Amino acid sequence: MKYIKLLSVLIGLFGIMLISSAQTMEDVVTAQNAGRNMMASGDLDGAIAEFEKCIELSKQIGEEAEFIQVELESALPNLYFQKVSKIPRTEHHAVLEALEATVAVAIMYSDNRTKENAERQIPQIYYALGAADYSAQKYDEAIKNLDEAIMRDPNIAGAYFIKGVCYESMKDEPNMTENYKLAIEKGKEFGDAQNAQRAQQRLRNYHYNAGVPSLRTQKWDDAIDSFTKAIEADENYFEAYHGLATSYNGKRNWDNAITSIEKALQIKEDVNIYWDLGIAYKGKNDKAKACESFKKITSGPRVENAKHEIDVVLKCN
Repeated sequence: MKYIKLLSVLIGLFGIMLISSAQTMEDVVTAQNAGRNMMASGDLDGAIAEFEKCIELSKQIGEEAEFIQVELESALPNLYFQKVSKIPRTEHHAVLEALEATVAVAIMYSDNRTKENAERQIPQIYYALGAADYSAQKYDEAIKNLDEAIMRDPNIAGAYFIKGVCYESMKDEPNMTENYKLAIEKGKEFGDAQNAQRAQQRLRNYHYNAGVPSLRTQKWDDAIDSFTKAIEADENYFEAYHGLATSYNGKRNWDNAITSIEKALQIKEDVNIYWDLGIAYKGKNDKAKACESFKKITSGPRVENAKHEIDVVLKCN
């Protein structure tokens, strides 16, 4: 009698377990179908929530629902990545949050391809954040976000360029120079000619513009230092060679003035620079070459000065 009662209890418990299992499996299928319907309607958030619920239920059931669990786990990272495309690119923080969530889910379910695709976009979002902060004159925040971009992609030339502009605005010449040089280097190496050129122009112009006031106030050494740095940034910078020649003439360093002018003339022909060449040869007491130089000035603001040198001072033939 006791055995019959025990058997009845066991049969009852087994029946309850079967019912419970059946109900749970039904919940799995219901959640799966709900997720599919939400995907079809474009509700990715709802689909993800249902699929994640379905995965948890599948884990509780075990082997019977394993095929559904595997299917959804392989689909989830891509769904998270699809969410990124639905967010306007101007909403940088929202895009960044969605990308980081995608990476986390891709790692969880061993989806290396989706992980790499999401990670590839993250530096660009930090770059965009840094550019926006720079435009708002939030230089410290811009540099922080650009550093995040560079940490994830050390070859992003645009990030170095904007960092350089930030440091230039902050009057931090050493950091400005370092970042402009890195923008030039990375841009040339990795095919970003635009940012390489922009960085080169900013760096050369910065030093050239620093040299002009020194030239006007006859601080020759300061002018030479600035113009030399401008040429280091751009070896084809005609105006910097011209400024260098004038500065060397100011110091009565005729040979360096002549060398600077010769390099300038390799870049382009400009009659105005022949004035400095004439002054240098005159300083070296080379009358013939001085006369030859002044005679080449046929236009521009130095024409009358050149005629005076030719007719009165040097008495050229």
